[in-house]
Amino acid sequence: MRKNDKDSKATVCIHEGQQIAEYGGINTPIYTSTSYAYLDTDDRLYPRYFNIPNQQAVIEKVAGLEGAETGLVFSSGMAAISSVIFGLVKKGDHCVFQKGLYGGTMHFITDELDKFGIEYTVTENNNPETFEKAIRKNTRVIYVESPSNPLLLSTDLERVSRICRDQNCISVIDNTFASPINQNPVKLGIDIVLHSATKYLGGHSDICAGVVVGNSTLIDSIRNNALSMGGSLNALMCSLL
Repeated sequence: MRKNDKDSKATVCIHEGQQIAEYGGINTPIYTSTSYAYLDTDDRLYPRYFNIPNQQAVIEKVAGLEGAETGLVFSSGMAAISSVIFGLVKKGDHCVFQKGLYGGTMHFITDELDKFGIEYTVTENNNPETFEKAIRKNTRVIYVESPSNPLLLSTDLERVSRICRDQNCISVIDNTFASPINQNPVKLGIDIVLHSATKYLGGHSDICAGVVVGNSTLIDSIRNNALSMGGSLNALMCSLL
């Protein structure tokens, strides 16, 4: 950690999202409640609403590491991926997916999107020009994974984000393999960053989780869908993460 640098990655990992309890413990307490007082509060706290204290602690930490506004924490990487796609597109929309995505993501795309009338194109390669050529009038999302799992294919994120801005599309990246320590796609113009936190964010091969971060407007759209799909993460797993 760099001395006197309150924004260093190490400092954010430790302190961002930290909630000091009544007794002054340095760790955020684990709030296992599913019921909270609500009569005199603005929020209705509930685990499935993605707003309990331990969920917020995780999100503030990952959003801080990625340089994003806010986000959501999920019960798996695939819960995060499916909630992002279904939260951003609807029947009649079109998505562009890069070649070589994680197998679970590809299975979701090929097995589920047709059922909901969502069109998609999987690129032949990961050159930015290929993404641009795949865009249609109804293209809503361009989805990449860089480096990819497991072949470590890389994509020019800055050029993809520029294409998305020019074509009024939403850019989404699976940043699992790089992690926020090695790559921050938001700084390159990417709109939504997601992780299978089961891997490097969890780090110990003992939890299953997913995280999505981005700007508050897009996260609100994803949350609206996620509320119905129910893939939230419980307080104990949030604390382990």
